[in-house]
Amino acid sequence: MKRLLLSLSLLLAGCSGCGPSQVEGELAFLRGAVLAPGGEGRAVGAGVLVEQAWTPGQEVTLGGVTDTAPAAPECAALFSVDLGDVSSLVAMGGEAPNTALAWAPDGSKLAVGTHRGEVLVLDGWTGAVLGRRRLAETMAKAVAWAPDGGTLYAAEQSPDAYVHALEVPSLESRWLFRLADELESSPPPPATDVYGVYTLPAAWSVVVLDGGDLLVAGTHSWRVDDVHRNRARLWRLGPDGAVKDAWPEDGPADATLLFPRVDEEADRVAIAVGRSAAGDPPEGLAIGGLQVLRLSDLTVQSGLMTPPLEPLFTSAAPWEAVDVEGDRVLAGYSDGRARVFTLDGAGAEASALTLELGTPFLAGEVPLSAPVSWGLLTDDAVVTVTSDTNIPWGAQTTVSRPPSPHPGANRLTVHGLDGTLRFAWSGEHVLYGLTEAPGDRLLVGAGERSSDDRRDLFGVLVFRGDALEVTCPTDSPVFFRHAAHGERIAVSEVPWTADDGSVLGSYRVTVLR
Repeated sequence: MKRLLLSLSLLLAGCSGCGPSQVEGELAFLRGAVLAPGGEGRAVGAGVLVEQAWTPGQEVTLGGVTDTAPAAPECAALFSVDLGDVSSLVAMGGEAPNTALAWAPDGSKLAVGTHRGEVLVLDGWTGAVLGRRRLAETMAKAVAWAPDGGTLYAAEQSPDAYVHALEVPSLESRWLFRLADELESSPPPPATDVYGVYTLPAAWSVVVLDGGDLLVAGTHSWRVDDVHRNRARLWRLGPDGAVKDAWPEDGPADATLLFPRVDEEADRVAIAVGRSAAGDPPEGLAIGGLQVLRLSDLTVQSGLMTPPLEPLFTSAAPWEAVDVEGDRVLAGYSDGRARVFTLDGAGAEASALTLELGTPFLAGEVPLSAPVSWGLLTDDAVVTVTSDTNIPWGAQTTVSRPPSPHPGANRLTVHGLDGTLRFAWSGEHVLYGLTEAPGDRLLVGAGERSSDDRRDLFGVLVFRGDALEVTCPTDSPVFFRHAAHGERIAVSEVPWTADDGSVLGSYRVTVLR
């Protein structure tokens, strides 16, 4: 069960270059550890990490260097690993390269899936590349580890949409599962189409269950003769790749299925259902809402729907702000609302709590909203993150950028299950992603800003306890997928475009401590 200490204050974590501007010969005083340029301890990419307690003002000598501990912990990058050149992708459309990250169960290794179609296995402390393999000419969409750490699962967004079971560290294939056999295939897009990769079939999510089974959500959204089509299905695979169950039972749905969330103890899975295809929608699907299934056999328990906020929104759908915890299901919507549904004993909706976090208002004649893009449930609270200010699609305006920020944009909030606001934070950062981390922590990324190029506003916001422990931004914006193991945080840094069109920053994975 998830538990968080919800008396929260801000902690910033990140790096500058491969380390946080640490001067050679200095010590970096981290939370419960010290990073030294040499001496005895655990070798990491940036030096030697010594796990030891320290107090502010204490004089510490390590590796022949003596330094005085600061009033609050610092942070440091243990290593960074370059992921290749994506400058043309960024320059053509400003598209941030997708990156998947996953720690091995014991924390010894970090798996990385890149926008360039590569899968890497890194030493989790030094960044040494233990295995590297290109799976597809398009992106590696998801990575996940088997419980014993001996197998890495990697999924493609490609014409074949393979899910691979890879031996570690050789990354040789143990088995393949081809989603395109059921979802159909489509040809690779031209190199000049930076968004074309998203028209290929993909396993949008791979969830490894406690017993070793995999839950794979596959979606294909593409055009045939200018007619938009959708195909999607949810599979439960055994560790050997054999299909145990699938939903819908009679074949792929004329819809999209993204990012299933699971509570194994409650035997439930919730998944967002969307649709962009032409024609009438199929009956019996919660299009624009959530489908709740029994995890053990993938039978439908309920469909949770929310009417759109007309006339500004003719539709609203959840994306990644989906979670399930016991008899509660969370959905965050593109129109700025979050809803917590309570289910009855049969899994049907019994009641719902609505939080209006970024709902639209008019700035003059321009409607503004702040989508609820990420969220999670704890035992007694709802955690949400809104993204940047948005003008609803199709609004009658010629304005290309919002005239003013929505007051609810780029905001982290924690509410009780009765809707009472417990905590809120917002600043100058563009918030990008939400990850629950060990030790009752929340990680929130800081991504690219459209309004200015200030580099001191990139990094990862780590919320923990009631103290501000450290501030250290990254050189480049971070992608919205982060991963944590113990005190280590893995992020991918991505390039961005300046106002003059030049590409700044680099594409790399960075591990922070």
